[in-house]
Amino acid sequence: MSENEDILIVEAEIVPDKMGGWLIRCVNKETGEERYCKNIEEYSAFLNESVYTTTKENFQAVWLESPQATPAMIADVRKKLMEFHNQTENMG
Repeated sequence: MSENEDILIVEAEIVPDKMGGWLIRCVNKETGEERYCKNIEEYSAFLNESVYTTTKENFQAVWLESPQATPAMIADVRKKLMEFHNQTENMG
């Protein structure tokens, strides 16, 4: 088994939600499960579920280019990811 085969990859991209906001479209590349997350908490929950249910040793979250998203949407998601990361860092 090559190193690449032992990595669970979850891809994510930002897509418009038809109401001026955004969604994060996530795909678990191992199971093919796709989910649209309305916020960073839902995205984080999907990542956690994927990690808990995989048999793979390693995990990688991959952000795809998001051609449908506006620069403002991308900036907003980036900001919320940083805020979420900072909150969870401070909890531990």
